[in-house]
Amino acid sequence: MNSDRNRDTSEEWRLRLSTLSSREAGYSVAKKCLEVQAAAELADPALRRGKEVALHPEAWSWYVGAIGEAEVGRLLTALGPEWMVRHAVPIGTGTADIDHLVIGPGGVFALNTKRHADSNIWVGDRVLRVNNQNMPYLDRARTEARDASRRLSARVGFLVPVTAVLVFVGAGSVRDAREGDQASPVVLVGDELVPWLRQQPMSGATEAQLDAVRAAADEPSTWHVDPSAADTLRVMERFRRFAAAVGSPPPPPITEDGQLVYPRVSWPAGQSARSTASRRRPSQREMRRRARRNEDLMKLVLLIIAGLSFPIWGPSLIAALTAAMTP
Repeated sequence: MNSDRNRDTSEEWRLRLSTLSSREAGYSVAKKCLEVQAAAELADPALRRGKEVALHPEAWSWYVGAIGEAEVGRLLTALGPEWMVRHAVPIGTGTADIDHLVIGPGGVFALNTKRHADSNIWVGDRVLRVNNQNMPYLDRARTEARDASRRLSARVGFLVPVTAVLVFVGAGSVRDAREGDQASPVVLVGDELVPWLRQQPMSGATEAQLDAVRAAADEPSTWHVDPSAADTLRVMERFRRFAAAVGSPPPPPITEDGQLVYPRVSWPAGQSARSTASRRRPSQREMRRRARRNEDLMKLVLLIIAGLSFPIWGPSLIAALTAAMTP
């Protein structure tokens, strides 16, 4: 009897892994955070001392992103059974994903989550600013929604419109300066998300069509060329242990120019830092310092060349000067 029960449980788990239902909110960014932190700890073992873990600055944005997506995932659990929610949907051929895909009576929604604690968000027709810094969030959200619509439509054989939604978690304020109700993407704060989804008018799709869209959305092959891209490999269990050791995310590391700074890491031989961390843009002060250093280096090179070639041109110069000074 026990063996039959274990076999049934194993089969249920295998079937669950073959769909996207096993992926928790924040999976992709949590996985990236663990990879970046592991590389940093390999270069600097002092980051981990016993049960205490210091979050490396290069893992900071991934850590905060995973926490933000997990928070939106918790909010979405308040939707009723008529709603289908999938998280971290792998899309394309690489590691890109859709943070949350929501399907229900109001249609299909591609949610892009951003966590900017206590920040001021301003939204215009073409520009979105976080604390007066331009961010490419609008175009990315629209691109994800168009891609989702194209893939779902090709799978089910009829047009599946997908609404792009940007969800900000922890923001101090959000001001949407766009006019009209059809602005894309829709920009919401976390607490507005579930009430807004419930208030959306019926999409006009039949129940059979919604069922077809739900089935297509749950198939990894709809989204990614690699069917194993939906595997989770216990990432979230490891991330939860990591988050318990790190605690609340520290404030973002900031330079004197107001930009996020990601300190350089001494990466192990054979490992590329480009594959595990973003590179920051140099500040204006750093660029000026580099220019002065290059100018000084050029002067030194010219002096060395002049010294080495003195036996060639020196006697002629001395003779000319002597002649000019002789009455």
